[in-house]
Amino acid sequence: MLKMHRTSFVQKCCRTSTTVDLTKLSDSASTDDFDFDEESSFSKVDVDAITKGDPDKLKTLRSLQLEVGVMKLKELEMPSTLSAENWKDMMEMTTMSQRRKFLRHLWLKEVRGNIREKNKLKKRELYKEFKASEISERKVLTTSSPIKYGLNDVFLFQIIRDCTIHRFYDYKLLQAEWFGPHIILDCGYDLFMSRRNLGTCVKEMMFAWSTNRENINPFDIMFCNLNRNGPLWSKFKQVCPTLDQPDCPVHYTDEHYLKYFPKEKCVYLTPHCNEVLEKYNPDDIYIIGAYVDLGSCEELSLAKAKKEGLRKAKLPLDQYLKWKQGTKSLSMHTVLAIINELKDGQSWPEALKHVPCKRVEINSDFDNADNSNKIIRLTAHSIRENYRKNLVYDLLLQKK
Repeated sequence: MLKMHRTSFVQKCCRTSTTVDLTKLSDSASTDDFDFDEESSFSKVDVDAITKGDPDKLKTLRSLQLEVGVMKLKELEMPSTLSAENWKDMMEMTTMSQRRKFLRHLWLKEVRGNIREKNKLKKRELYKEFKASEISERKVLTTSSPIKYGLNDVFLFQIIRDCTIHRFYDYKLLQAEWFGPHIILDCGYDLFMSRRNLGTCVKEMMFAWSTNRENINPFDIMFCNLNRNGPLWSKFKQVCPTLDQPDCPVHYTDEHYLKYFPKEKCVYLTPHCNEVLEKYNPDDIYIIGAYVDLGSCEELSLAKAKKEGLRKAKLPLDQYLKWKQGTKSLSMHTVLAIINELKDGQSWPEALKHVPCKRVEINSDFDNADNSNKIIRLTAHSIRENYRKNLVYDLLLQKK
């Protein structure tokens, strides 16, 4: 009766409110008294690694285990296992809807991973069959047979391997580090981001670095204010394990960017200022804030630029784009791709095509291209309207 009463109490909390005070809930219930399923692995958690001896965190974790157990009983979409990092991310979330969305995100990630593994196994089996057929065909061939060209046989050209291509890209980055052009990613916002936002920020940083690396004339991306004792560094090390090695082409430092570049040449790119970037200046050093907020539009980059007395600028999005949805804060790799296009001599309408088309549409008043080259996006509403109009035209023709 006690277990059923506590289960119904947690289920009532799930139905009546989207915000649950986990510390109050932990005083009235415990995971030791809760009856988990035998296949559930949510009760087996490394408590010491998550709480580190903090009693408040321990209460929150126990209450969170209760909540996840109730969600499991309701057969909601959630992953089979949760790591210590996942539990830490969920402990920072304030509402139950956030935790449910996070669990569903992990479930979708696990499902996609299982599908990829199945596809890999299928491709491996097909490759084994292909190799077996190739070996049998080679046994049939004799020395008097003509030379067979193609894959796994005789090649006319030298193979350019991936390691050679990577060395070529690294050489271009080394050349940009010595002679420019330079661009700065300010990594001094790690204390203002949650654990989940830190992971997203590191992914955007590495994606920006990799897309810039493949450019014909890449920037020297300099990661400044990267604290080695901060949480962003630990996430960065997980994504790039060779960060400490001397041959790693990532250019980073824990010092301020004003130590390397004069204040007069630095321009901080922030969407919250009033100054608009009219054109790209090769003599300026542009600074992009490595900050991911996911909805909370705090003007941290503007405040930092004002505090340091730097010039500020924003991209002319309102002048060349019609905004449909979302905020006007672009991701790091999008801003870097736009600046790369401007550096290579492209116009603003051409450079702003890197903005996701789901959020904006090109302003036709400033588009120099012909209307015939304009891409027409079909939607369900437009398809239904065209179908209805065609039916009306057919009826009118029949009447005539």
